[in-house]
Amino acid sequence: MKKTFLSFAILLATSTISFGQVNKAFKINYAIVFANNSEASEQESPVSLYEAYVSNDKIKVISSTEGQESIFLAKKNEDKSTILYPSLSKYIVHEDEATSFSIKLVPGQTKTIAGYACKLAQIELPNIEDIEGNTNLSIWYSEKLPVIYWEGFDIFKKIPGAVLQVTTPLGVDIVAQSVANSQLNDNDFIVPEDYDQVESIYEEDQEGEESNQMAENLYLFEDSTSGLMGLQDNAQQIVVPAQYHYISPFVGEISVVQFKDEKYGAINLAGKAIIPFRYEYLSYDDNSGQFLFGLNEKYGLLDKAGNVLIPANYDMISFINGGYAVFQQNEKYGILNQAGKIIVPASYSFISENNGTHFISVENDKYSLIDIKTNKALAPAYDFISVTEEPNLFLASKDSKYGYLNGQGKIAIPFNYSGATAFSDGIASVTKEGSDDVILINTKGEQVELDAAAEAVAEEI
Repeated sequence: MKKTFLSFAILLATSTISFGQVNKAFKINYAIVFANNSEASEQESPVSLYEAYVSNDKIKVISSTEGQESIFLAKKNEDKSTILYPSLSKYIVHEDEATSFSIKLVPGQTKTIAGYACKLAQIELPNIEDIEGNTNLSIWYSEKLPVIYWEGFDIFKKIPGAVLQVTTPLGVDIVAQSVANSQLNDNDFIVPEDYDQVESIYEEDQEGEESNQMAENLYLFEDSTSGLMGLQDNAQQIVVPAQYHYISPFVGEISVVQFKDEKYGAINLAGKAIIPFRYEYLSYDDNSGQFLFGLNEKYGLLDKAGNVLIPANYDMISFINGGYAVFQQNEKYGILNQAGKIIVPASYSFISENNGTHFISVENDKYSLIDIKTNKALAPAYDFISVTEEPNLFLASKDSKYGYLNGQGKIAIPFNYSGATAFSDGIASVTKEGSDDVILINTKGEQVELDAAAEAVAEEI
């Protein structure tokens, strides 16, 4: 982390590019839902999620489909988008193309989804093989939310609000599970320097066949008879038999997979099951060494060995950070400790972050800094607040000015800046009104020269 910051400081000194600011946004969690089918033996549960962030001018959508995590990034005033593939350190630039589908806005049809009143639009799809009768795509959207679209869903650009449900003739629907206040950081839209731009994430082997890299010397393959997936090495020797509907790229030595009975578990690099195939949803966080799991449409946490840390009793839950996890219950948010005890009752509209001593709540687009132990608001009604690497300093904004609060909610560094970043290694970057020049400051708000900042960082490396 310290070496990363040193490179960042040097980059700021030699570049005229301004650094990113944080903007208010909405976070929408989408689930892929299988509709009722009279021929099915039982109702299938949601099997995957889109985590979407949207503001008036930007979109970020995190998804994991076809065994690959991707991050879709778009600025609405540009005719292109970027798709990042973190596990491969690659990215694709996608030039937007006009869609020829016509949209019919249906008057008099309304319903509420994730707390938002929605209207109905319909799209007539072209003839689809093996689909008889109705081929309409029904789209429920809210004009109270900004327009959102992502890869494969460019048609959403023509909808006059955020799409919260798509009903398809194939019986596979996309439904928003929750909508909450959040934020987008301009730095999220910068492609990392170590990423390579490619035309496609699929690499061709010597025989010209496509393969998808899941880890070093492990590639995805599909059995032509069963349609199931497995893993092989670069010599095409099978390492993991084709018995999975889904295999995610490895994070460290762990891959989340969906077994052929449509339950989720995890395997290691040798293909050995390390988490049983019993969950309706499963994701892994390498930083905390935790799994988020879903059972009966509720969510909880496992440790790396598969032991239950927090039972699946919640509508959603975050990974444990600083000894605490944020949970959602009945469309409200609260905080648990790592033993699963409720420390802050679920009474907040949204909790955006916590750092082990404080958390940030968002209510009616206003941010508050709150002490976890006392559940007392220390600094209410700011335009924005975010944690930093300094546990006693919080980046904040009010009336389009940026400054920093201390752990008591008092102003530690005055709101004299038109833009600012969170502290990293004791240094933050700021700009003053009417200037694009980047200034480095320390935790006392004192300007620091680049050489002094680099020397201070180098001494800690």
